[in-house]
Amino acid sequence: MRSTVLALAAALLALASGAQAQFLNLPQYDNGANLGPFVQADINGDGKVDIVSLTGSTSPGITVLLGNGTGGFGAPIHTTISGVDGPFLGQVLLDDFNGDGHLDVAVYGKDHVTSQNVIAVMLGNGDGTFQTEKETIVGMNPPSACTAAAGDFNGDGKVDLALTGLRSVVVLPGKGDGTFSAPLTTSTGTSSFSCLAPGDFNNDKKLDLAVAGGTAGTIGVMLGNGDGTFQSPFVAARGGGEQLVAAQLNADDNLDLVSTQFNSPASVTVLLGDGTGHFSTSHTYNAQGTELFRTLAVQDLNGDGHPDLAFLTSFGTSPIINIFLNNGDGSFTAGKIYNSDGLRVPIPGLLAADLNGDQKVDLAIGNGAGGISVLLGNGNGTFQGNFAVAGGPAPGFGLGVGKFISSPTFDLVDVAPGSVDQLLLGNGDGTFTVKNTDCEVEPATIGDFNKDGKLDLAGPTQVAGVQGIVVCLGNGDGTFAASGVFDQGVTHHLALAGDFNNDGKLDLVASDHGGFSILLGNGDGTFQNGIPTAANATFPLLGFGDFNNDGKLDVVMPTASGIAVFLGKGDGTFEAPLVSPGPMSGIIAAVDLNKDGKKDLVIVGTGGPLNVMLGKGDGTFQAPVQYTVPGSSTTRALIADFNLDGKLDAAVGTSNGTVYVFFGDGTGKFSTPTAFRTGSQVNALATGDFNGDKKPDLAVAVQAGYVVTLLHQ
Repeated sequence: MRSTVLALAAALLALASGAQAQFLNLPQYDNGANLGPFVQADINGDGKVDIVSLTGSTSPGITVLLGNGTGGFGAPIHTTISGVDGPFLGQVLLDDFNGDGHLDVAVYGKDHVTSQNVIAVMLGNGDGTFQTEKETIVGMNPPSACTAAAGDFNGDGKVDLALTGLRSVVVLPGKGDGTFSAPLTTSTGTSSFSCLAPGDFNNDKKLDLAVAGGTAGTIGVMLGNGDGTFQSPFVAARGGGEQLVAAQLNADDNLDLVSTQFNSPASVTVLLGDGTGHFSTSHTYNAQGTELFRTLAVQDLNGDGHPDLAFLTSFGTSPIINIFLNNGDGSFTAGKIYNSDGLRVPIPGLLAADLNGDQKVDLAIGNGAGGISVLLGNGNGTFQGNFAVAGGPAPGFGLGVGKFISSPTFDLVDVAPGSVDQLLLGNGDGTFTVKNTDCEVEPATIGDFNKDGKLDLAGPTQVAGVQGIVVCLGNGDGTFAASGVFDQGVTHHLALAGDFNNDGKLDLVASDHGGFSILLGNGDGTFQNGIPTAANATFPLLGFGDFNNDGKLDVVMPTASGIAVFLGKGDGTFEAPLVSPGPMSGIIAAVDLNKDGKKDLVIVGTGGPLNVMLGKGDGTFQAPVQYTVPGSSTTRALIADFNLDGKLDAAVGTSNGTVYVFFGDGTGKFSTPTAFRTGSQVNALATGDFNGDKKPDLAVAVQAGYVVTLLHQ
């Protein structure tokens, strides 16, 4: 009997059709444009969503990407900023400052000649280009990313600018030509705010300001007097307040607020307005991620008439997209989480709008290639993007796949060095639910060790100083019961399940300090003490298979001398090793690539190429053939038939946040790889049908601390 894991893998490989393998890559546009913070607008009046961005540090300017109405964008249109040095790249302000019906841009910086701080307005031509800056001197330093807003604060029908400063709010009254009159200053007392959002919060037809970032993260309101000045701020809420967006979130016609907290844990606070400038109800929702970017989009994502929330958080240097859906009363429920596909931190922006004219809201984000990636909306609050699961097992040595509960789709378990105390149970749509267990193994292997039809876990442990192999018997509901610790007193670093004495009971092969040991299974979830075999390797990375076709499992490992195969005697002991020249380290997969009935090897080591060694059928192998992985270091590899043509392919994870799929031709050779982006270093790969469509998907554990699901298209 072979390992249950091998049986599951074989079942996946047996799936066959004429489909062409394709995992989703987000469409990308204008890579290399090096976009800074951006906003959405219809800049040329054609009814299609465009993107406007501040770009460049050595040659700054305004870059416009005109939407094509089909979900994409045209080539960048760049207008250089010539008269202002070091324009502040933290915020883009768009409005019609001269009343001609074309959107203009306001930027901050220093006059090129006098070095005075200025507000510079670049009047729009209505085609995505802008005129030379019109400057207004200001007596304050350029504001930070959330501290300026445009609006008619004095009721004269012209667009003004409001800025927060040291213990004050300053309004620059617009003259209607792109310049501004002398500033109007309102004291904020002892508080200096770092963020503001305009809105009529008390329904008196005068623009007020919600302000945030004061003492202890205060969120306050400054009611407008209608002349460009404001009343003293009063506290609306405490906590959060590092980003503010005003919107009507429920059905009472009063403006509400959404406020973000950037640092761990990343969170969003919703404050429901009562129409007097006060907020009677507040709810805080923790997001997945350790940091929240200034990318909050408030838009109806599922078409129910209520604004929802989309924003980016990060795990390490890799961003993910959080979705929170409005329940209709201003409360929210967490939706799906998506891999952002981006490598750049901070991300320059996120927008939510109908980009392809199908009446469904899409998402566009700045990506690591300096351009825009697009997730097309399905109209129900989900998107055509790769799912992410945060808060699950820490990525490490690998991911195990199996059905730990009664379900048509596969579940995941971390088989990383460290305690395995969580499963990712498949929801049937490519997403997973994290479930705690109490199995202390490091790393784990999967098998039905007591033959009850339920998957169990086994692996090395050093809990409370006890060394050996621990077995956790599955209950069939995602929980486990400890069976015991076996081969006590021996330190093991890896264990794999297989039937090494052909008695129909799963055994374990485990690496140790002197080579490896076989723990024969009793068929009831217990194991005999290990039978050691010496090898020229310490805690080797093991593989196994029948390499001489005698019906007995053999063990293979990389050593300092090459690839060593220990031919099994069928009783848990082995012959002296046969050594073939090959890599001295790496993770080994034993498969029949060329369909000649002989086991071949695929070996990948950290930083190395993909090595293929065709088997001779006697326990030795032909010289390795190497396949270079483009532009990065390899970290993990997985063999499966990803395009369902009956020929085995190889998926290779890399350090640059990409999975490369090499398609096999059935002779042991691979094609030039196809790249699929994951956004962070790949630490583990697993394959299974995670959404129930009978096609092999990929689960990718990334360095940032979450799992990306690449669904077969």
